[in-house]
Amino acid sequence: MDNIIWDFYKGYEGEGEIQFIQVFDNDNRNIIRIWDGYFDDIMGTIEPEASGWTGLAYCYNLVEGWYDESPWQIPNLMNAYQQIKQTENTKFRFSDSKKVTDEICNLLSNALDNGNCVYIARE
Repeated sequence: MDNIIWDFYKGYEGEGEIQFIQVFDNDNRNIIRIWDGYFDDIMGTIEPEASGWTGLAYCYNLVEGWYDESPWQIPNLMNAYQQIKQTENTKFRFSDSKKVTDEICNLLSNALDNGNCVYIARE
């Protein structure tokens, strides 16, 4: 059963959509739907590490991962959580990007706590 826990795509129909999908052992799923403009805003604030791009930022900047296959399982949830979490005090271009960041972090944290997989899908 799908449970859309947040829909940040409403009003942007016809434009790019990103989904974060938490999959539970019983095949139920929590889904956050995001207009890709919010996702671009969030990912654009992540800086490369000394060694270069890592984690989700690597995939985003090199157009890999969910760009190649969708849905794409996030291989390192803790790293993804930390990267998104570090943007929480950022001044974004779009006012709702902060709320989107908070909800992605909540979903990733919940998945980490419960040992669930999270996927990113490009719709």
